[in-house]
Amino acid sequence: MNVRMETKPSFKVAGLAVKNAQNENLPALWDRLFSEFSMPQLLALGNGMSFGACYDYAGDPMSFSYIAGFDLTDPDRAAKLGLEILDVPEAEYAIFELHGPVPNCIHQGWDYAMGTWLSENGYRHAGTPDFENYFEGDLNSLDYKMELWVPIVKI
Repeated sequence: MNVRMETKPSFKVAGLAVKNAQNENLPALWDRLFSEFSMPQLLALGNGMSFGACYDYAGDPMSFSYIAGFDLTDPDRAAKLGLEILDVPEAEYAIFELHGPVPNCIHQGWDYAMGTWLSENGYRHAGTPDFENYFEGDLNSLDYKMELWVPIVKI
């Protein structure tokens, strides 16, 4: 699995959010986003980057909030659409390149990141938002490519 380190400046994500998220309910949140808003509306929010972000862990990695959305450079536009906004602080990320159908590649990426890569490389999750970065393409394809951004701090 290809992994690179990158410091990302602070940015915003606008979309639909849910508290106490359950992994099995996240596809329905994306379906709702795309049924309530057109792709041109979502792309116009910023630079067209699509994110699923996990945040507000409250000390339990299985209890978190989740936002399905797009990067945001126009907060007024997001407010007019009634979208929630997540402010993401600057952070250093381990970025894992994932291949294969969603959600399998995401689960495999998380297993590798949290179960192997972090401890073998002397890092821990920073506790700030982490991201699924989606690219264009068929999410069910064996050659679909996306990224998992894990915020890290050195142990």
